[in-house]
Amino acid sequence: MKKHVLVVDDCRTTRKIVSLYLNHAGYKTIAAGNGVEAIEKLVSSDVDMIISDLNMPQMDGSALIEWVRSNLLYRNMPLVILTTERDDLRKSELIRNGATAFLSKPITKENLIEEVTRIFEGCSYVRSED
Repeated sequence: MKKHVLVVDDCRTTRKIVSLYLNHAGYKTIAAGNGVEAIEKLVSSDVDMIISDLNMPQMDGSALIEWVRSNLLYRNMPLVILTTERDDLRKSELIRNGATAFLSKPITKENLIEEVTRIFEGCSYVRSED
């Protein structure tokens, strides 16, 4: 069964590039432009992992982490932050709040696939089959 990754970024180009890299590696992708759209897609689709930008309008990555971790169905789902931020204190805070990992923009295909594969190999989250 192919793993499904929800790609969340307000930059359409970034969504397309990340999705393309993941699709080429055999993952299925679903795209959303902000945290509000991400929640809509999450509850209506099969999702195994979220890769999200941090700074977005309407609902940012930090608020998305909070929502996911407070929801019983999704609280153990891997959630990777993809960001241009380099602030180590901010990253530590987000990890404490529930981010699984961080990836820095610009992302290479190799770094993305390596991290996603590593997380899935160590992941205990199993999406419910309806």
